Amino acid sequence: MNIISYIILGLSILITLGWTLKIREKAKNEQATEKAMELQAFLMTVAIILIFLLHISPFHLLWMLPSSFFLGLLSMTSPLKFLWVFSSIYFSFWYIGISNLGRKYFVAGEYDKAVEAFTDEISKRPSSEVYFNLGLTYGKMGQSDKEIDAYEQAIKLNPKKPELYFNLGLVLKENGNKEKALNMLNEAIKLKPDYLKAHYCACKIYAEFGNNDKAKKEFYEVKKLDSYSAEELEKIITFE
Repeated sequence: MNIISYIILGLSILITLGWTLKIREKAKNEQATEKAMELQAFLMTVAIILIFLLHISPFHLLWMLPSSFFLGLLSMTSPLKFLWVFSSIYFSFWYIGISNLGRKYFVAGEYDKAVEAFTDEISKRPSSEVYFNLGLTYGKMGQSDKEIDAYEQAIKLNPKKPELYFNLGLVLKENGNKEKALNMLNEAIKLKPDYLKAHYCACKIYAEFGNNDKAKKEFYEVKKLDSYSAEELEKIITFE
């Protein structure tokens, strides 16, 4: 391989590793999986492995990596969704170290035990992350008041984490407190201007309030970040 081939291969590996670590960070912060993103990283990794297995030129990565990205997007609305099975298996290794006893019970649906585990952990060493997980658990149990309190405690310990404000905003919205929910979503956006989910939810709430101007403003922010999500919002906004 010449020097350009090595550069392309090196950059491809860095991009793939960065994308994978980004998904891991999202899983850690939001405790949720992003199947399309996982599939993209899975296909990107497979592409790099094929370069070595088939002894083909790294120049193929110039089309293989973009193809991986678009296939991941297509999987959201096409039969390619079956590939999520492989991406889930692949990323089960990347999630190692994220889970703990409370998370183990949470994933298994044993929410009472999860609450007990998280509460015990808080009594020993309170942290924003544990309160966040406790809030998620109360949410699964339908105990929104306790969920809100857990998120608020998490924010006190770590006021610079946008995911906390976002989750608090969601549960406030579900409880009908849309004005306070907007405040929380806007706080999340201040900390993370490209927070797609926060812009998306804020757009929906503004539309429900009848504030079409602010709804459109959030819509255009969503459109810049993800055109697919923007298409869903077009149905609830009035364009002149």
